[in-house]
Amino acid sequence: MGYGDNRRTPKMTRRKRQTKLQLRIKRRALEVRAARQSKNPLQAAEPAKKGKAKKEKAPKAAQA
Repeated sequence: MGYGDNRRTPKMTRRKRQTKLQLRIKRRALEVRAARQSKNPLQAAEPAKKGKAKKEKAPKAAQA
């Protein structure tokens, strides 16, 4: 922020509201995840799956 700038402009208030909303959503997601794991102990024992595992690509043969 430079000289004469203030944080009360519509743009800055919008940005602050948006970041607060995102934090609330993330916090709520963590609470829900913890609640679900406490209800289902089998799910708590397994690590969270994050999509498909990537396969390592074999190096291409050098063409000479």
